[in-house]
Amino acid sequence: MIVVRVAPSDNRPHLAEGRAYKRVGAADVQLKRDEYERLLLTRSRAAFGRQPVVGARYTDLDEERVRWYLAQRAEKRGISAPDGPLPDLLTGLGAVVEHAGQLIPTRAGILFFGRDPQAWIPHSQVRVARFQGTSTIHFIDRADLRGTLPALIDAAEQFIRRNTRLAAKIVGFRRREVTEYPYEAVREAVCNAVCHRDYRVEGASVRIMVFADRIEVNSPGGLPPGVTLANIERKHVLRNPLIANYLYDIFYIEKWGTGIARMRRLMREHGLVEPHLEDLGDFFAVTFYGPGDRILDLIPEEGVTDLRALGLNERQIEALRLMFNEGKELSNTDYRQLFNVSKNTASRDLQALVKTGWVRVEGIGRGTRYRAV
Repeated sequence: MIVVRVAPSDNRPHLAEGRAYKRVGAADVQLKRDEYERLLLTRSRAAFGRQPVVGARYTDLDEERVRWYLAQRAEKRGISAPDGPLPDLLTGLGAVVEHAGQLIPTRAGILFFGRDPQAWIPHSQVRVARFQGTSTIHFIDRADLRGTLPALIDAAEQFIRRNTRLAAKIVGFRRREVTEYPYEAVREAVCNAVCHRDYRVEGASVRIMVFADRIEVNSPGGLPPGVTLANIERKHVLRNPLIANYLYDIFYIEKWGTGIARMRRLMREHGLVEPHLEDLGDFFAVTFYGPGDRILDLIPEEGVTDLRALGLNERQIEALRLMFNEGKELSNTDYRQLFNVSKNTASRDLQALVKTGWVRVEGIGRGTRYRAV
């Protein structure tokens, strides 16, 4: 006797002569249209996250990353860390499945806990670039980011911070700083792109492009079925529910569908226009427009540090204003000529500014210069 066991398919519905059927008792009954569409949506969810990675082994998962995730989940969600062998825990999480008597990582599992996720799913990398000006002609900085999904999100945020501006000025004897963009809003877009992209679209990666006037975050696959630009704040569909669960557990995303509204609110509060959303069919794009030359206008008139209360005199406050607002660097000679003071007085004033932590010294001897940090 030969026994053949066929596991239930995650790729249902299958077609026979162009029609889809279901088993009802001993009969094969053709699916209704709504049943067919529902199975298609279910297939699109399951096909990526829960299917095993062909050729991968349990040892391709990094147990240290699993422990980090479990610790983060326990801390941030206020729950007890689970007990038990890691293979059992990973099975419960949907990160591994049993196949031919062995535990095999799922696609979601390899992306979140893998030692080298891009070895198995190359298009899961995140491509980041900083361009000169407002076009894609000349690169200033670029990278193809690799790693687990949390590592990709963190690395993308670091790249954006490194390639955008932080402005500071002295207002009414007070020092204020402002970032070019609200980083929380941009990080939200990056998290959404990594979480909700269509991973079935091979050869296409999440792209983040930083220009002189804007940041673009492009996610492969467009909007999920049933979601449009008109209802995006009201209708919430998880294209990759298993990945979303993992990211939700460690506070990288929330699952209430409020991310778009939050991005819009953060941009308004920062004094910028709301992000522009565009569904291009094969890509979903979020564009954040920056302040351009108006970046200092984002700083409100209220201050946070009273410079006079720190013991700084009027000369030192004016020197700070020149360094921060106008980007000037000063030598001891420059300081003496500006304020008509002796060399010793200039040295004392400048050293006191260095001690505030807002001014740094560059060069030695006659080449010594003082500039804003």
